[in-house]
Amino acid sequence: MASSVWRGMIFFGLGSISVRLYAAARPDRINLHQLHKVCHTRLKQTLFCPTCNRIVDRSDVVKGYEEEDGTYVLVEPEEIKKISPPSAKTMEILSFAKASQIDPLFFDSSYFVVPEDQGKKAYQLLLKALEDSGRVGTPR
Repeated sequence: MASSVWRGMIFFGLGSISVRLYAAARPDRINLHQLHKVCHTRLKQTLFCPTCNRIVDRSDVVKGYEEEDGTYVLVEPEEIKKISPPSAKTMEILSFAKASQIDPLFFDSSYFVVPEDQGKKAYQLLLKALEDSGRVGTPR
């Protein structure tokens, strides 16, 4: 099954809907996996530290930004959350426009929007209103 590329909330006026976005178009390619020659089990990637000369557990992994001199500045998960833009988890619909008024030049990528279970009725209502009016939501 395809994995979602974004998960968050769509806000419009006083309403909100929890949704996931899935890429609607993907490059046509075949993904091959690495398998063990003997038993044909898919192999897992190991994390190896060349300084300590050992395999590292995922719980011992941190993130860091590399400086020009090759040193790293460690970045905590809380810091990443603080600098994430509002669009990292929310998409606010600021206005509604006629679909025919939007230049196709702005259609860079296409996605399927799938509501979470609790938002299905609200999403169907929004979708029906947009279809009936020939309008689209313009997000921030």
